Amino acid sequence: MYRKFLLLLIVILSNHFFAQQGKIDSLFLRLKQTAQDTQKVNILNQLFNLYNANNNDSSLKFSKQAYELSSKIKYDEGKITAVNNIGTVYYYQGKNAEALKFFLESIKLAEELKVKKPTSLFASKQMSRAYNNIGTIYQRQNDLEKAEQYFLKSISLDISTNDLLSAAHAYNNIGTIKEAQNKYDEAILNYEKSLDIKTKANDSLGIPSTLINIGVIKMNDKKFEEASSLFLRALSFCDKTNNIQDKALCLINLGDLFYLKKDYHTSIIYYLDGIEVCKKQQYLQFLSYAYQSTSLAHYRLKEFEKAYEYFQYYSNTKDSIYNKDNARILREMETKYETDTKEKEIKLLTADKELHEAQLNKNRIIIYSSIAGLVLITGFAFYVFYALNQKKKINRELDLRNKKIEHAYHIIDEKQREVMDSINYAKRIQYALLANDDFLNKNLSNYFVLFKPKDIVSGDFYWATHVLNKNNEDLFYLAVCDSTGHGVPGAFMSLLSIGFLSEAIKEKDIFEPNKVFDYVRKRLVDSISSEQQKDGFDGILMCFNKTTGAVTYAASNNKPVLVNTTGTELMELSCDKMPVGKGDKTEGFSLFTLNYQKGDSLYLYTDGYADQFGGPKGKKFKYKQLEDTILSNSIKPLSQQKEILHDSFVNWQGALEQVDDVCVIGVKL
Repeated sequence: MYRKFLLLLIVILSNHFFAQQGKIDSLFLRLKQTAQDTQKVNILNQLFNLYNANNNDSSLKFSKQAYELSSKIKYDEGKITAVNNIGTVYYYQGKNAEALKFFLESIKLAEELKVKKPTSLFASKQMSRAYNNIGTIYQRQNDLEKAEQYFLKSISLDISTNDLLSAAHAYNNIGTIKEAQNKYDEAILNYEKSLDIKTKANDSLGIPSTLINIGVIKMNDKKFEEASSLFLRALSFCDKTNNIQDKALCLINLGDLFYLKKDYHTSIIYYLDGIEVCKKQQYLQFLSYAYQSTSLAHYRLKEFEKAYEYFQYYSNTKDSIYNKDNARILREMETKYETDTKEKEIKLLTADKELHEAQLNKNRIIIYSSIAGLVLITGFAFYVFYALNQKKKINRELDLRNKKIEHAYHIIDEKQREVMDSINYAKRIQYALLANDDFLNKNLSNYFVLFKPKDIVSGDFYWATHVLNKNNEDLFYLAVCDSTGHGVPGAFMSLLSIGFLSEAIKEKDIFEPNKVFDYVRKRLVDSISSEQQKDGFDGILMCFNKTTGAVTYAASNNKPVLVNTTGTELMELSCDKMPVGKGDKTEGFSLFTLNYQKGDSLYLYTDGYADQFGGPKGKKFKYKQLEDTILSNSIKPLSQQKEILHDSFVNWQGALEQVDDVCVIGVKL
């Protein structure tokens, strides 16, 4: 069925392709036969339109040629169009600063044209186009309020010129803002306005972007069939019109859809198709996201080597967008600005001093001779006129410097937002893999979890799973672990460790906690310790046999704590003094059995709580004080114990920085 559809699609597309190619050939022929005049500029701008959707290099080349020729022959309309076109290419290449520069220039040129021709519809339409494009740049920077202001400016001009198709694009963009603000009803309302206008105008190139946007909302609302239908409809339009930009988005969103449906194999197929399109067209921002998503899909399939491979592609792509040269350029711009400003101030002070001396000379000359004074007054007036002009010139240069600095700050802000977006996305992934409350509630009757990452993502993690062993015994596992490092490196280590824990129990049928740690240690050493780095984790893996009531555990450099039911005795339990990872010791982990009475309380924690600096002397909290806090409050409800531990930590920390991730779990046995 799929092959028949593909064959039919190829037949349909061939007619469009030859028609498109025929237009290009015709324009190239006219270009060769046309003199260096306005007609040649218009042909170059038309070639931009034909190449813009699928060839950035060619569209940029034609736009620059149109700009140079229109500047030479002083053809205002052609120059404005070319400037807007150049900005559009840079926008799709992710070069926001360059794009903004050309969009602002196009507005300036259009305003100058309006002075010459007040009724010019062309100038109004080009201004609208630039406003809309600037809005999308601010939207990339997450400055949604400013972005919406520019979109509304664009719509206002579109209505005044009756350019409804342009208004449709702006409505579409406002829809994306409302979506980002979680105002989904308003978002769909704007999208539908846009789609209605585009459909009536038969705008085959513009329809896909709106279909994609509606599809994303439906997908996030788990209406997968509706979303799939919208994406495939958009993809059909893209193929018919050879719209490569929106085709890349269609493929990546279809990958996201199947990822959310947990069909990771299919999601990877769509992601890889999207990656190929993005690589050919240098859509670096789309490519970065596709690499990241492919890494996550491979991770879900427990294909950790592939997951790491695509994570590296993602990281390298981000670096290519925001490289170290950006910081160097910004520093040079700021230094040059400060130097030029000081030079201008010196010139102004010198000019003021010379003016003062000239005034004194004039007064002396007036006293001695009115005729000579009249001559000096005339000369002085000329000098003042010259000084004022120089001062205006200096002010214009200062304004230009300020604008450049403002643009530079926009680049820095965007880079920071992109990095934070990536880290927040990683946080959502990590939290999805941690033991959730619903799962813990099903397997533990009374417990609390205190989890305070130092950064947005964490090297500490708590994880749980549930299986039936070969004897049909009901086993519940709970792990509390501290990975090497914290932040993004620690979080990546925690993801690998969770994957290997799950692999040992779920796939390899290893049920003894000590043997699970042995297996995970081997996987970590084989995967990431080839160059002698000692990466891994310290932690505790508890196994609760819900059939027999037995509790066993393995512990790596981390001791569980047991408090009796009366809250009068606290006991530190045994552990092995070696990490789950490459270390000095290679013997197997021990299997410990927990001897307890019903009503006893078990506490598992990492070192972050005890290692926190604070208090009146800025010292560590230490394990002794932590154990005293646990013991003195152990007979209270566990929910209240969590609040006491949280408040004690915050009060001890005071104004100091949190030094490490914190994880404490209490369980009533």
